[in-house]
This record gives sequence, C-alpha cells and structure tokens, in this order.
Amino acid sequence: MRKLYILLPFLFLSSVILSQNNAFEIDPVKEKMFTPYMLYRHQGEEGLAAFKKNQPFDYAKELWYYSESFYVKRNHLSQGEVLNAAMIDISRFENYRKDTEEAIVVVPGYKDVLVLLPNNKLLYKPN
Repeated sequence: MRKLYILLPFLFLSSVILSQNNAFEIDPVKEKMFTPYMLYRHQGEEGLAAFKKNQPFDYAKELWYYSESFYVKRNHLSQGEVLNAAMIDISRFENYRKDTEEAIVVVPGYKDVLVLLPNNKLLYKPN
C-alpha cells in the first residue's frame, strides 16, 4: 500500500508533463501561417532555422504562442470583412491580454474579432 502512495504522485506528474508536451505539437498548416512573425523575431531565415534546430522545444512553444494563444470569433459584428488569422501578429495585441479572463479585441474594418486567452491559460509567452 505504501508503494502505491509513492507511485501515484509520479504517475500524476508524468501525465501532466506528457500532456503539456502534446500541446506543443507542430501543426504544419499553422507553422506555415505564422512563420513570418517568427522570421521577424529571429532576424530572418538563418536565425529562425538555427533556433528551430538548436532549440526545437522552444521553437514549438513560440509557434504555439503565435498560433494558439488567441482565436478568431467569427461574425461578432454585423458588418465588415472576414478576418484572416494568418495576418495576425498576436504580439502586437499583448497590451489587451488580461490575467484571468479572455479579452476581445475589435480590429477596425472586420466583422470578426480576436479573443486572447488570459495570461493564466498561456502555455508560453515570449519575453
């Protein structure tokens, strides 16, 4: 019985760690959509390629930030254009992000809005 009490915390911790690693799996479509923002952040193709090669987990976390730390809520407003998520450099909207609740950001001219996940739900946030 005593062994079970010792084993349970380790099983719990391993499941948490594995689930977080799965959250950073790279979606090739989203990688293609959001690579331009990472290229800028890493001073071009050579810098980004080196970052991806030398720090693959950090690369995946940063890609998660640019592609998954927000979502687009469709038809929030009655008029405007459709918002293409690929044109969103989410780092430009960090000042709207709240600590414990989602933040809605209206982008002028679009009927869709950005919804930023709260800080306490972020798996990664660049410095």
